[in-house]
Amino acid sequence: MDHFSVVQSIIRSGLGGDQAGMEKQVQRLLTRLEKAGQQKEAVTIRRLLSSSAEIREITPSRVEVSRSIVTGEELTPDTNPPIDRETGAQLCTIEFPGELATVPVYEQNVREAIQGLLDEWSNPEALRCVEVEPTRSLLIFGPPGSGKTMTARHIAQRLGLPLVIARIDGLISSFLGTTARNIANLFDFANRYTCVLLLDEFDALAKQRDDPQEIGEIKRVVNTLLQNLDLRREHGVTIAITNHDRLLDPAVWRRFETHVHIGEPNLEASTRLVKRFLLPIKPDDALVIIIAYCLEGRSGADIQRICTSLKRTLALSGQAHNGQGVFHALSAVLARLPSHDHFPAKLLAADPEAFISLITNDSNLSLKQSDISAATGYGQSKISEIKKAKRHLALMEVSNG
Repeated sequence: MDHFSVVQSIIRSGLGGDQAGMEKQVQRLLTRLEKAGQQKEAVTIRRLLSSSAEIREITPSRVEVSRSIVTGEELTPDTNPPIDRETGAQLCTIEFPGELATVPVYEQNVREAIQGLLDEWSNPEALRCVEVEPTRSLLIFGPPGSGKTMTARHIAQRLGLPLVIARIDGLISSFLGTTARNIANLFDFANRYTCVLLLDEFDALAKQRDDPQEIGEIKRVVNTLLQNLDLRREHGVTIAITNHDRLLDPAVWRRFETHVHIGEPNLEASTRLVKRFLLPIKPDDALVIIIAYCLEGRSGADIQRICTSLKRTLALSGQAHNGQGVFHALSAVLARLPSHDHFPAKLLAADPEAFISLITNDSNLSLKQSDISAATGYGQSKISEIKKAKRHLALMEVSNG
């Protein structure tokens, strides 16, 4: 039996109740199937993984945080945030934990990294048995719209702690020395209370000190930031976020114990995002895969925006909320966008039949012609005709030329 060793590991992990281990072995099996060219089986496994992740997202649970990790007084809605002395601008805003929201959609590596942090904070005693402490500082970086700020909010919600969000417009001052003082005051406030400190747009504070475009003041700011990050470890959890990781001073990276890169979602994550953002419309799995395939390379925020526009277009079109209606609405939405870097999206915007030619001839999708027919509204005989014509090839040559 092919891949028996991996199947055996999956069974062993499942019987032992090791969910994380089982998922890793299933991912191994998926990789092997793809390398062996067994695309239909790989698609089935990918769908099972996606369904499993969706089930876990429905009921996220809070983490019991040890008081040895996060210390301080309790923050209340009556607590006044610190302010800039010259302008009176607030240095931060405070968000209090409410109902647990839906879990953000991640690729497997990111999902495991975030869950690993939550596991550390809920069970520090296990770590101390091997003489290590739970992670107290996390740097999240990646392109805009990838869900970095949502991740920080998700972590604070899961921990059941208030989130103190630094306000860059309040921290940065034109007065000499004031920005450094504001940073110190912000950290003093966060260290006093039980909370998670979020430093969004972190590159605005932590730029390289040898940047020739910056004046000497940036060195004072970064030095103050580094000192306060070191002191913060004794008090609580700190999360920093940036879209521009290349601008960060090298010394800043060492102040964060864990670095997580959140990029554009892969096909599995895009599929789950499309399902979520199209609700209450529930297309068949084949159509969801086609939409995700078409939106490959888009950020989570882009996918949400396009799905919202699709729903508006569908609602006003008068068409049924079925495969044909959704497919035509997506084509109309993409046609209104100014440009496309991704060839499938460009093709669907200009020529839906050429797009169908593309997906019927793409072995990586492994969709049956009957599924494509139901997803697009074209009859199976027409699908067969389009597939044989391979109309997309000529357009692909033009696009590449």
